[in-house]
Amino acid sequence: MAENEKVNRRHWLLLAGGGWVGGCLPFSGGGVRSWDRGTLDEAEKILSATGCRGWGAWEEGTLKKAWRTHEQGPVMSITKTLAMLGGVKAAEQGWLSLDERVAETLTEWQGVEGKQEIRIQMLLQMTAGLDEGVAALYRAHPQDKGSVAMALPLREAPGEGFRYGPACWELLGEVLKRKCAARGTTVERFLQSAVMRPIGLTGGDWKKDGSGQIYLSTGAELTVTGLGRLGRTLVELLNGRDAAGLSASHFRAWTRPSSANSMFGGGLWRNRGSREIEVEDQLDQPQSAAFWNGACLSRHQPGSLVALIGSSGQRVWIWPEEGRVLARLGYSPQWKDRPLLAVV
Repeated sequence: MAENEKVNRRHWLLLAGGGWVGGCLPFSGGGVRSWDRGTLDEAEKILSATGCRGWGAWEEGTLKKAWRTHEQGPVMSITKTLAMLGGVKAAEQGWLSLDERVAETLTEWQGVEGKQEIRIQMLLQMTAGLDEGVAALYRAHPQDKGSVAMALPLREAPGEGFRYGPACWELLGEVLKRKCAARGTTVERFLQSAVMRPIGLTGGDWKKDGSGQIYLSTGAELTVTGLGRLGRTLVELLNGRDAAGLSASHFRAWTRPSSANSMFGGGLWRNRGSREIEVEDQLDQPQSAAFWNGACLSRHQPGSLVALIGSSGQRVWIWPEEGRVLARLGYSPQWKDRPLLAVV
């Protein structure tokens, strides 16, 4: 990625989002005790310290403590999770497979060395090897983001490395666009019927390109309540139970991490290695497989912890075994996860 893209990734994500400026070892016991009043009072101090618009904590489906859950705003890269769930439904319906080559749908890639080898699974794992596409897909405000994503150059062989950026998700969007058109619908209508309505999500503006196609890498808007509903749906799926009309077995396949990054798959970040990192601080340039595979979200939390991470502090943390969800909406460029995860 070019140096100016590295410096400005969060800035362009904010523009794209609507203008808002096993387990981690050792586990020291957080995340399994009950969320009592004192614990959530401590969490509230951290959650609301800077730029918070609203937050909520749910346990076994019950709202335990919250502030301004009606607030709505861009959820940035949490949008990726909605796109993944759309893929889960398409796989259930039999018209999209993780193993299929992207070039089967994007026929312009047939015969193109390297690109013709990219599979849908690589898009979900962000291991397609393409340029991340931050400047081309965000800063340039393209008329047709799908065509721009298809034209991005390969930076390494498909499947070899993890590169964080919009490229893979907008390619998935182009695949879905063409497949939905063949079925007489659009990506937006499909996601509304297959994902949003079954979960109970209502959104505001959704970032679109010049032709009216919604972005899948960023750009959805949800309320804090909506983030909680999304998190509680994922609790069920992570526990192997179908939820909101979505298959748990397909979900497991669509969120499988890669050998290039055992923390990430399908928009979900997992608590895997033993070295704590702040994920947002590590995304502006490619890191090695050794880096990602040794990293974790928090040494204070169990390996089952999952996080949805949106730029500048948009978050959903999920403890599937305990049935807990903690969601935050706001704008905090200096947000850090580790202080909060040491408390809850």
